[in-house]
Amino acid sequence: MSTVSKKNIIIIAALFLAVLFFVTMGDDDGSELKTKDQRTPALSLQLLQEGNERFVNGDSLHPRTDNFRLEQAGMESQGDHAFATVLGCSDSRVPVERIFDAGVMDIFVIRVAGNVVQGDEAGSIEYGLAHVNTPLLVVLGHTQCGAVTAVTNAIEGHGHALERNIPGLVAPIAPAVEKSIKHTGKHGADVIPVAIEQNVWQSVHDLFMVSPSTRELVKSGKVQVVGAIYDVATGRVKWLKEDKPMAILAEVEANPARAMEAMAGGHAEETAAEDHKEAVAPEHQEPANEAGHQAEATAEPAKEEQVEAARPLTAEELKELAAKAAEAAKAAAAAAEAATKAAEEAAKAAAAQ
Repeated sequence: MSTVSKKNIIIIAALFLAVLFFVTMGDDDGSELKTKDQRTPALSLQLLQEGNERFVNGDSLHPRTDNFRLEQAGMESQGDHAFATVLGCSDSRVPVERIFDAGVMDIFVIRVAGNVVQGDEAGSIEYGLAHVNTPLLVVLGHTQCGAVTAVTNAIEGHGHALERNIPGLVAPIAPAVEKSIKHTGKHGADVIPVAIEQNVWQSVHDLFMVSPSTRELVKSGKVQVVGAIYDVATGRVKWLKEDKPMAILAEVEANPARAMEAMAGGHAEETAAEDHKEAVAPEHQEPANEAGHQAEATAEPAKEEQVEAARPLTAEELKELAAKAAEAAKAAAAAAEAATKAAEEAAKAAAAQ
């Protein structure tokens, strides 16, 4: 082999190693965000946008999924790593971490059918923002959403029978559908894309109504809320108007029905336990020797109840469910506020003694 050939081989090898070095250094996008002090809403949003762009183009890096990251997860707090909280739909076509090309400990994810916000979802979001320290909340809807479609069909009189727990789950979607129909004059399949986007804003509104801590984090600039729609056919995330959440926040701040007490009271857990106990069906509280008689007495009503639950819901029933859900959230907020005040009064009385 000639001297020139050896020299060429050395040059090629050096170039290869240099390229490999830079590729390796660049395949962990966002890995420098190791502490909460380095994260900002703008940078978090940028990481999600860049990750989705890679996903759409087939260039996913699958960052922070190696053994080293798993070791970190076992030893370190997610609060020092996660850079976004995402509320998404449970739909299997919307795998949140994959569509943003994110890794372990990158995103605090809440998934529920219809990406709605009720008590559990609001509490999970509060945890992601206030305790995992994420500076960004994304409310992520998606095309072809079955929950929005089902509610739209029910409101327009084309609904079908739903299992007993589903109507209460999707009830918060009803106002979004009604508003979309009213403002656009569209119906059926034509209004569903509009309702899907409106449902994102409905969830933001519902969150602000029941979560004073989220409102304060957003007003302080520590957290940014953004809306987005994921296209299940293309993989691309469409980012909605960034100023819309602040307009919704201003609207909620003027609403006297909004929850006011950010922190749970000292007796809130006891109150919740008592409420649960009272809500248990009477037959579950009967002595063991009366259980058989109770079962016989309730067998026929149970059958009738099953038949009633199986029929399609009317638009009026959906509206009633939505109203009940709103009232329940309002009552829960009021109960928490009352419990907090009671705890404060008890503490003052104890200190005075």
